[in-house]
Amino acid sequence: MTRILCVGDLHVMDKPPAGATDEYLKDLFASMRFTATWANENDIDAVVWAGDIFHHKNPARTSHATVLKVIEVLKTYDMPLFIVTGNHDISNDVLTSVHEKQPLGVLFQAGAIELDGWAPHLPLFGVPWQQDWHEEGAVERAFEPVRRAEKKQLPFLTVTHASIFPPNLVEDVPYEHLPAEDIASAMNNRGALYYGHIHEDHGVFEVDGVTFCNVGALSRGSLHEYNLKRGIHAAVWEDGEFEVIDIPHMPATDILKVAEHAEKREDKMDLDAFVASVGTSSLDITTTADIVGYIESMDVEKKVKARAVRLVEAVQ
Repeated sequence: MTRILCVGDLHVMDKPPAGATDEYLKDLFASMRFTATWANENDIDAVVWAGDIFHHKNPARTSHATVLKVIEVLKTYDMPLFIVTGNHDISNDVLTSVHEKQPLGVLFQAGAIELDGWAPHLPLFGVPWQQDWHEEGAVERAFEPVRRAEKKQLPFLTVTHASIFPPNLVEDVPYEHLPAEDIASAMNNRGALYYGHIHEDHGVFEVDGVTFCNVGALSRGSLHEYNLKRGIHAAVWEDGEFEVIDIPHMPATDILKVAEHAEKREDKMDLDAFVASVGTSSLDITTTADIVGYIESMDVEKKVKARAVRLVEAVQ
């Protein structure tokens, strides 16, 4: 039996994102180190990082010090670490840039294994990010080796980095995506697939004979609603089945500027209300004091006037 640990998008960077606190990167690296400790203690044969290891596509924005910190983590795994290249790991959607100038190429030089095709001695196949995912025939070409795999190779795991969505969620997707049905067909309606790129937690689901899994990104670098509520997970594939693994992590309120975000949203709502209140009035004013005076004279709620004044004074 083969046990493979699958880990979603990391998006490592030098500094915390704009909407995150100073604790953000500490928590992210703690989660990364936990996956290594857990794998070493639970008879894992291989680990796969499912793409977007680094956040910035411009290699100059990822320091040598940050790359070294990631190398320290990968060196703690007692088993092979495979990486599927994500869209954030390449320049201009050109896969060869990984080895020419991207920090992910340094990880491969340091011992991580590029998963692009069949892994040696393992029932594991990798499909990196494809620039032409949405062009006719692209999915079929990417998964052709899986379709041609002999039945004696079952069960096997495919890992990719792609915008895949289960059938029950496709109606709400506002951007181009790959329906799970198309992927299942390209895989000859058999096997299992873990995918990165999607940061939300889609869980484990089956479509047309293929078992899909995406338990969300390891990173929580944005103030989207799902990042405020979801847990952090990895998944273990064994004998064609996925098991979800909980990863200890800090509360979203400790690593994301939730209160500040809420205040900005309230500011925007109040400013919208203020603008609507002004209507088509023509103001004969030339100074900040005149604007503040006009706002204070308006027949609107006190809290709306207070926020409008604060916003005006903040930009003077």
